[in-house]
Amino acid sequence: LKAAFHQPFASYREVAKTSALGASPSAAPRAAMAQGEDPHAAPRDAEPEMQEGDVLACAFGSWYETFRRLTFKSDVIALPEDFVKFLSADGIRALGRGRGGGPDAASSSCSWHSGASDSASDAGSSGGAADEEEEEEGGFPELEARIKASIERLGGEVLPKLNWSAPKDAQWLHGSLKCTSVDEVITMLKASDFVAHDLCHSFEHCATDRTRPDHFTLVLRRWHDVYESSEFRCFVSDSVLFAVSQRHTSSLFEHLGRQDETAPIKCEIAAFFDENIRMAFPLRRYAFDVCVGAAPQRRVRLVDFSPWGPTTDPCLFDWPELAELARESEDAAVEFRVVREESDRRGQGGGYF
Repeated sequence: LKAAFHQPFASYREVAKTSALGASPSAAPRAAMAQGEDPHAAPRDAEPEMQEGDVLACAFGSWYETFRRLTFKSDVIALPEDFVKFLSADGIRALGRGRGGGPDAASSSCSWHSGASDSASDAGSSGGAADEEEEEEGGFPELEARIKASIERLGGEVLPKLNWSAPKDAQWLHGSLKCTSVDEVITMLKASDFVAHDLCHSFEHCATDRTRPDHFTLVLRRWHDVYESSEFRCFVSDSVLFAVSQRHTSSLFEHLGRQDETAPIKCEIAAFFDENIRMAFPLRRYAFDVCVGAAPQRRVRLVDFSPWGPTTDPCLFDWPELAELARESEDAAVEFRVVREESDRRGQGGGYF
């Protein structure tokens, strides 16, 4: 999916280093991300803290099998812990072939190493040729082979993400999130602070001492060209769909300002929720994303689930407002918002999901 957000974010790799020295793993990134208080974050005294179980329920691997007929074809690949540590480390180095290797190049010929290995070499390691030979034998050949096979199985073009986040802040590397080779997938993941947030602070704002799950997965989704104007974020509380927002809030799409366009979109999303999600997703409160096809069919496809709370972008709402709307949701119509004029535009609301 092609949207990008270009708001600056602090590097979570730097935050991870600070945490290793004893600093709070949750306070540090919040201080680094913004000067002052995030206006979109729900006040802790107004709303309960997020729960670890809610975040885990929104991980792609937790819901994909249940809803696979409603969403884009995808592969879920378990990541070895060594590769997780590699993604969390600073720097990247590819050996064995250049960036132009393409999807048909032999993945096993490319070894990936963290910046720590480069630093050791730069510091004057005396191993010489023996060290170079050991380095060449490194990398993740089994994982690379699985990624390559998955790309081929999904049609040669994929969108990569981890348990929750796609590397949408790193799509400047290739011009979009579309990847056609192992190199592109790994480089995109390595360059993304959204991915780094998954790795280092999965449970930020949660009432838990844990900062990450026991295991991570790489998700490769078959690439589809989707119009940004067709994507919407939906908010649910107590099995009631009460709010829907245009997903890409920095853009104005003139056709979404017409009632004859938005009314059927709203109806299709509500019907899709009632028929497919209301009784099937286990959480009491959550957000989910959909894309709605063109008229007359207006086919609705599920894109993702996100936990209720400040790590999720509230789009054209803010979290205190959503909490208030949720309390009134039983007797109210669905609040449907789109950017209708230039003054309605918003940048990223501070969430990573």
